[in-house]
Amino acid sequence: MIKLEAFTEKDFERLISWVDGKELLITIAGNYFSYPLTAHQLQTYLDDEKSYSFNIIDTDENKIIGHAEICRQGNAIFKIDKLLIGDKSSRGKGLCRSIMQALVDHAFTQLHASIIELNVFAWNISAIKCYEKTGFVINADKTSLFEVDNKKWTALNMTIEKRKIQHNAYSG
Repeated sequence: MIKLEAFTEKDFERLISWVDGKELLITIAGNYFSYPLTAHQLQTYLDDEKSYSFNIIDTDENKIIGHAEICRQGNAIFKIDKLLIGDKSSRGKGLCRSIMQALVDHAFTQLHASIIELNVFAWNISAIKCYEKTGFVINADKTSLFEVDNKKWTALNMTIEKRKIQHNAYSG
């Protein structure tokens, strides 16, 4: 099972150690941070009042396995960002859907979001499939291009709307 807990200054060192390259940092944060990630950048990020940053905890293993952010974009619109399963032994175990469900649940029930969006690079097929299984759909009208080491990366925007969810999981 997955649980979210607040990300704090005591977690900086762990997140910095997980981000072991420029491409990984861009994959999780776009151009928000610059490589190498530093405590100063993380403090600025943590101080942003529109940002809710989390450690992702695998309660079965009783350990912090990742990081994520939910950021206010506008009136009842939030964005899931900076998502990383940093603990390499936890990757590839099918935890993405549980992590996404925890983030979506938090945004809809605790933050009262009506729309949640995220961006994902088009080459990240496994993440796109996970997000689709969670209920996100690609917004074809909102893409962006990144140049990473002379390669072009297309970022796709995906959204999920509370009103379109067919079951009562988010009626809270």
